[in-house]
Amino acid sequence: MVLSKQLGVFLNFVHNRFKLWVNESLQKSGYNITAEQFLLLDTLWMEGPLSQQKIADIMLKDKNSVVKLVNSLEARGLVTREVNQNDRRENIVTVTKRGIEIQEPVTQAALNAVEQITSGLSDEEISTFIKALDTMAGNMDKDINLLFLAEIYPTKR
Repeated sequence: MVLSKQLGVFLNFVHNRFKLWVNESLQKSGYNITAEQFLLLDTLWMEGPLSQQKIADIMLKDKNSVVKLVNSLEARGLVTREVNQNDRRENIVTVTKRGIEIQEPVTQAALNAVEQITSGLSDEEISTFIKALDTMAGNMDKDINLLFLAEIYPTKR
């Protein structure tokens, strides 16, 4: 079936365009951060200070990718990283005052971008799509449960 062969191409295309669209929307709104940096900040805004490993777990990223994101956000003065006093092998990442100040406008810019991307899709269609992604992810890694993550780390549409 042609669709099966194209699925990877289509997912890759939408993923890349999605990130590019959100990146450009954030830039146009005057915020020099990427979509992935926004997701890291949003995780901290929602959850509070976290270890780099916990951020990686929530974002479904490897720890090295999170370290690079934290480095860039730290260079912009949006987060700080401190050694955990209870476990010196672990760094705790905290949003700075400057990072807190941009929370509302950056979140709104990101939500507007996602709303533009998903316009024309009903909540039911988005839910069905997320369930399909969850099934696909579970087929590749039994430890991944996107629906559970969506439940414990909800976002608004």
